[in-house]
Amino acid sequence: MERVMKMRFKSYFIFLVTMCSGKLFAEDTPCDLPQIENGNLAQYYYSFKSYYFPMHKGKKLSYSCVVGYTTESGTQEGRITCTAKGWSPVPRCYRKCTKPVLENGTFYSTEMDFKIHEKLQFKCNPGYLSPSGATEDTVQCQPQGWSFQPSCTEKLESCQVPGLLQGSCRPGSRTAAGSASAAALCLAPGCTGITCSTLSEVAHGGFYPVKKIYEEGDVVHFFCDKHYSLTGFDLIQCYNFGWYPDPPVCEDVKNKCPPPPFPHGHISTARRAYHNGDKVRVQCTLGRRGSEEIQCEGGKWTLPSICIGTVDKQKSGASPPLEADAEIRASQTHHNEDMKMQQDCAPPPAIKNGGVLGPLLASYKNGSWVEYGCQHYHFLDGPSTVYCDQGNWTEQPTCLEPCILNVTDMDSNNLTLKWRREELIFLHGDLIEFECKQGYDFLQTAIPSLGRTQCDHGRLQYPKCVIQAATEKCGSPPSIANGNLTLPVLPQYDSGSSVQYICSDYHFLQGSETIYCSEGQWTLPPVCIEPCTLSKTEMEKNNVLLQAFYADQVYFYHGDYVGFYCKQNHFGAESGTTLFQVQCERGQLAYPRCVERGKQVWT
Repeated sequence: MERVMKMRFKSYFIFLVTMCSGKLFAEDTPCDLPQIENGNLAQYYYSFKSYYFPMHKGKKLSYSCVVGYTTESGTQEGRITCTAKGWSPVPRCYRKCTKPVLENGTFYSTEMDFKIHEKLQFKCNPGYLSPSGATEDTVQCQPQGWSFQPSCTEKLESCQVPGLLQGSCRPGSRTAAGSASAAALCLAPGCTGITCSTLSEVAHGGFYPVKKIYEEGDVVHFFCDKHYSLTGFDLIQCYNFGWYPDPPVCEDVKNKCPPPPFPHGHISTARRAYHNGDKVRVQCTLGRRGSEEIQCEGGKWTLPSICIGTVDKQKSGASPPLEADAEIRASQTHHNEDMKMQQDCAPPPAIKNGGVLGPLLASYKNGSWVEYGCQHYHFLDGPSTVYCDQGNWTEQPTCLEPCILNVTDMDSNNLTLKWRREELIFLHGDLIEFECKQGYDFLQTAIPSLGRTQCDHGRLQYPKCVIQAATEKCGSPPSIANGNLTLPVLPQYDSGSSVQYICSDYHFLQGSETIYCSEGQWTLPPVCIEPCTLSKTEMEKNNVLLQAFYADQVYFYHGDYVGFYCKQNHFGAESGTTLFQVQCERGQLAYPRCVERGKQVWT
């Protein structure tokens, strides 16, 4: 028994020691070698990783971003500290934005490089417009690059669409709904690189598909929750000047009235829907019973006017005034009798893949209306509101089926989706973009845009990818001075393969860090430009000191600026100033020269 107790005590002691030491170890050494995309540490940290890592709390590290990338503050080098929660701040390298080429326009800034979040304004020449359709625009440097590509394109010929704005038209263009109808704005095909702003959430409704980035030609379908209906168009499309038409809103159906029916007349302002408080003037062909003006109140029209039907004129010509008045009264009486027999409508007819949202009644009076809706993912084509007109319902909408991607069909055609998404369901009219699997290319077919197809009444025409033709391979990639490959060298590489280079400490990588094997040849490798080394001797010789911001820094990248200032009672020999910014040029620093007061040499 005593032996058992000793063994248990020993096991418990070992457990406590293990837990405590593990806890101390976890608290004292939480930081492992950081993985920095587009950045790196000094090479010895990688070569002797097991010696340096994991690191204790409070330890600091410096890291540098590769060429074309900077820290969030815009510097080439950053500094991080090991904390109980890991490295802080998280080391990140962002792509530096270089001033792009702009044809047919000018930039307001003369700077060539821009930090993250900096903005660049440009102006287009007369007769040219920016992607938003304006003469001036602004782009912002973001982690992934410019917010959009600045460009100035020539104004296109306009097409005047009845009841709508003017828009850019070219032969073969299509409308926002994907049809050839002239009752919508035209879209010029073949434009690439244009994106539209992210859509805001819709109160009491939503839209589909939801994407982070919408490209020119993308169509978005809006829908509303139960008891709400759209005010505006249910389809909008991304154009080269932005979204058109404007996104709709979802409004309570109690605040909307349907178009009022007038068999023997018309109204002054015909609309798709009328809102609470809207008024219309009724213009009858011959005669009227009721008020000339009606108003939408709480989803219903006030005292709807009734237009009297036309009557046959006498063969002898126009009727005398008294006879015409009697004829109108007789026609009105006859019309009222017909109304009593025909004014009610039976319950509205059912539609496939949809139904009536409301109001649901046993019978419907003449002029009353109902709202239709479709099942989830089904596209409502036609008017969502129908009304009772003399015992008959106006035309009902149809619910078009969605397209469901078939994984088997995709595999048989060697396809993958271009944009990752959880659901494989697309609405009628949606554009679907595919990519070929690795080693395959699109088969040239009659499809207008390779890899892009449109959902049409639940049917899809899948593009086809075929295996790529055999291409010549590449040997080992070329070596570069003051730099190495990030991965071990292989004796042979397939066409399309890529390798990445990294420069030695503080060396500036000029060119593309990635090169590609193309038909047996490597693309041009980068060059590693040597850094500038600070010389205390040169500083003393020229009577300059290093600015505090650069304290403890000895090496500077090619292109970096170094700040100096003159010693006390000294001034610049050539400029007369006391502060200087000198740029590192391929390992060389042109130190400023300061002389004592009264000994300046002016030029």
